Amino acid sequence: MQDEIELLHMILKNCFGNIFVIDKDANIVYVNDNAANALGLPAEELMRMSAYELLDRKLASSVAALKVLETKQEHIQAVTFANGNTMAVNARPVFDENGDIKNVVVFSQEQKVIEHFMQSIQHENQVISQTLSHVLQDSENNELIAVSDTIKHCLMMAKIAAYRESTIMLYGESGAGKEVIARYVHQNSQRNKKIFLPVNCAAIPHELMESEFFGYEKGAFTDARKAKAGRMEVASGGTLFLDEIGNLSLPMQAKLLTAIEKRQISRLGATDIIPIDVRLISATNVNIRELVEEGNFRQDLLYRINTIEITIPPLRERGEDVLLLADYFLQRYTHKYKKEINGLSREAKQKLMRYHWPGNVRELQHAIERAIILSDSPLLKPANFMLQPQPEKRVNTDEILNLEQLERNAIERAMKRSEGNLSRAAEYLGITRYALYRKLEKLGL
Repeated sequence: MQDEIELLHMILKNCFGNIFVIDKDANIVYVNDNAANALGLPAEELMRMSAYELLDRKLASSVAALKVLETKQEHIQAVTFANGNTMAVNARPVFDENGDIKNVVVFSQEQKVIEHFMQSIQHENQVISQTLSHVLQDSENNELIAVSDTIKHCLMMAKIAAYRESTIMLYGESGAGKEVIARYVHQNSQRNKKIFLPVNCAAIPHELMESEFFGYEKGAFTDARKAKAGRMEVASGGTLFLDEIGNLSLPMQAKLLTAIEKRQISRLGATDIIPIDVRLISATNVNIRELVEEGNFRQDLLYRINTIEITIPPLRERGEDVLLLADYFLQRYTHKYKKEINGLSREAKQKLMRYHWPGNVRELQHAIERAIILSDSPLLKPANFMLQPQPEKRVNTDEILNLEQLERNAIERAMKRSEGNLSRAAEYLGITRYALYRKLEKLGL
């Protein structure tokens, strides 16, 4: 037995990745040498610490294991460690015989290593040119052009997620490309030969939600002249993409949660149970945790659909991607409309780069298409782009400008939102837990 324990320690010590383990109280109970190097402290010192202290001492930008303790589900995210490396982190719960969390095991690996691994095993469906890092295309010509670091990070997380069956939640503004990312995950998953079915929850009337999701039998209601399979049944074996999931009513959320947990549905008007096997990807452009706090979205459903979270950056944060996307759409629409337009003038490029793009990639696409249709010049100029004027920031003369009062208000809101949980409140405020302690003492809160 002792030999087996020593062998296990040797394997973990020499493992290529970073491994550390915490107990149910968030105390660090094991750290291998690679993880200790990444965190910048000896393993012996780390094993006298709590996982919360990693945040307090800024040894890691986030601790995935803490979310596992909260949700009791596997969690994957990108984390920047004390040595400056950003790594993909996978935290998984270990349960005891009563179903309670006993430990959380965390494995992390450098982004460049994972990218190399993915490239070596993945069947690529990308076209890579000299000017673009990645152009991801699906059968319906949806593209994600990715050169900026912000979108590359998003793409890395999507690659990792593609190989797992976990649920995914995509966050991002309207027009930022949530469906494109969802399709990319599907195309690079083991379900890529099966259906990808997008559903816009905001476009379905509440009274039709149940019949659309679960289907119905003939005669189930007045207009049910023949049986119809629902979206979940049709998507079985493939991927179901639920866009704007925050628009689901609470009764529909309860029914969806039941279907996800039991992996089965029943059509309206039927007694038969239909087993389903879907990979669920959800998306929203609102703060869904605020909906949970307001009582408009079920927390248990959120835990079921957000095992992996990916935030898609807005176009205004993607730098040079703006001009690369503009060039791509320029080529597409000059070909479509048979126009002889060679490019954009320097002034036009500057105008596009300065614009705030509230409608993101979708707005840029429409702006380029409209400019090409209306232009008679071989070069697009600033006048060809009829962009919305950027709204001026209005100063409310009645608003509080006292810094101490603003800080007090922010801390009180964070404490209320976190229900008194100091670590979560510190995350909301973007500061360490220790810094929050000091501010609470200073303000007498």
